[in-house]
Amino acid sequence: MSCFGHTTASGSCTPKLENALFEDLLSMMLKIKGTDKNNGIHQNDKNFSAFAASLTAKKILGSGETVKFDKVWTNVNNNYDPSTGVYTAPNSGVYQFSCSVMSDYKKSLRVFLWKNDRKTVAVFPGNHGHDMATLNMVLELKKGDRVYIKQGGSEKYIYTEAASNFSMFSGYLIR
Repeated sequence: MSCFGHTTASGSCTPKLENALFEDLLSMMLKIKGTDKNNGIHQNDKNFSAFAASLTAKKILGSGETVKFDKVWTNVNNNYDPSTGVYTAPNSGVYQFSCSVMSDYKKSLRVFLWKNDRKTVAVFPGNHGHDMATLNMVLELKKGDRVYIKQGGSEKYIYTEAASNFSMFSGYLIR
């Protein structure tokens, strides 16, 4: 009988062989995904990048202002700058970005995800109460490309509470 490419005399794989094959398979999968058993991240992988940041206080945004998500939760390899609100791609690849924002009570908000100096997608939470909206986008980036969230139009009231982190921005390298 064949067991995972190995020929065995009995009708099943030995537990020792099964465990070794499982460990090899798990190790290969973790290498492919860029994770390991060390907090789920390859600590020595300078090519991997991920960040998550939230806003700590509500704000009236200026026209075209970049939102500075100032509470950093994750910043693998420090490619997100909370002082500017800009993420800079360390390498060429495909990246996933997400942004959730809440409008202030009965006020409106519109924000865009920008890649370098071009708008990509927008969200408009509305003005019925504290309304939420989320955008998700997969972008192909070149090394040095910049991604950020900017206010758009006349809708400018972004809301959050420091303890609740309603408004946030995150991204990571897919491959």
